[in-house]
Amino acid sequence: MTISSSVRTLEVPDVCHRWLENRGTIYQLLTEFLGHWPTLSLVAHWSRSSGIGKAAELTRGGRELMQYLSGRSPEELVRICEREGAEYRRLLQHSKQRPLAESRYSPYSCRAQDLSDFYASAGTAFKKVSGEPDDHIAIELEFMTILHDRMLNSAYCEDSMLRLIDIQKKFLEEHLLTWTPAMCRELNASTISPLYLAVSRLLEEFLEYDLSMLRTWKQSCLAADEPVREVVLV
Repeated sequence: MTISSSVRTLEVPDVCHRWLENRGTIYQLLTEFLGHWPTLSLVAHWSRSSGIGKAAELTRGGRELMQYLSGRSPEELVRICEREGAEYRRLLQHSKQRPLAESRYSPYSCRAQDLSDFYASAGTAFKKVSGEPDDHIAIELEFMTILHDRMLNSAYCEDSMLRLIDIQKKFLEEHLLTWTPAMCRELNASTISPLYLAVSRLLEEFLEYDLSMLRTWKQSCLAADEPVREVVLV
């Protein structure tokens, strides 16, 4: 795969091909299942979507999720939603004491203003319909989705491209990866739901993999002979 424009071309290492094509979809999948009620429309969408296959290509958790949801009849999807909806309500009650938020799990001090400043420095603001805090897992995952989309769909000079990679690396290293492993361990101990166990495994596996691939791609950018100007997938 090549990322190109009419002016410049960036060769992406072979090891990064599937990752770069799939990562935005996987972040969206995680955001929706960790941040929203498992409605029939949500579950049915992902059961039919090629996105669940993208998650399955890269992680064991994605394969477990695909096995649970894909190929289901409408009647089976209704029963899945009933079961998982009841489990979501139970986990929601549990999370009132320990919300799915960085400040509840991170061993480091996390102030709301720090995250707000981090988002603002990247030119990002969120329209929150449910009043989620800035350190909620769904907000942090959505932030990564936004930066991924910007990296692929907008015109940037080489310095801007590297800056976007660095912001994502820093956010994973200093925020998401400091607390999500503890959250996943607690979630795994709190449920027997095939849906939430698979999503938890997918989250834990993918964030580590994503950081590794960002580092690899940055090295490729620095080694490229020509600067990056505009980025599109071809």
